[in-house]
Amino acid sequence: MFRFSAAVLRLFFVAACALSFSLSAQAMSVTEMGFSDLVHQAEVIAVGTVSEVREQWDETRKAPLTLVTFSTLTVLKGNPGTNMTLEFLGGRTPKGLILTIPGVPQFKVGEKTVAFSAGNHRDFCPLVGVWQGLLRVTTDPQRRIETVSDNFHIPIVKIHEDKLLKLSPATSEQAPLSLPALLQAIQQELANS
Repeated sequence: MFRFSAAVLRLFFVAACALSFSLSAQAMSVTEMGFSDLVHQAEVIAVGTVSEVREQWDETRKAPLTLVTFSTLTVLKGNPGTNMTLEFLGGRTPKGLILTIPGVPQFKVGEKTVAFSAGNHRDFCPLVGVWQGLLRVTTDPQRRIETVSDNFHIPIVKIHEDKLLKLSPATSEQAPLSLPALLQAIQQELANS
């Protein structure tokens, strides 16, 4: 008869929970969000630069968390303060296991983003529509302006019929949407509510 120590059983339990959560997360479906949904469902809309990405273990919830801090904020909605830290489920456990949630954005220090945030410290992902609530900002070297892409770095070319239209063969002739044009569209949508 095999006997396992309490530490081995705890490790097995954590691994089983992480695996089952990972499998259920892969089956997660996310409804496509329209532009107006992103704006109106967000508690905070801010442009900021990632200044810190840090993992920590939440002893109360027995779960790993990744805390992403954004600095140099331009706030369009809400009042996050000087900096904004968003809390995502996932990261390294004390035993060295890594919990990742498919579809939840990953961040790098120094990157600039537009975050449509809701449910911070409450939901597993504090972005409206999971990955849909994060837009990446890059500088177009030819036009020398900041442009926006989706979470997967696909350039957005315009907002049309409440959708963020992305670069595709059908839109290949269009230049990426500038950050100022996006911010103007957000402000206009907020004014219409």
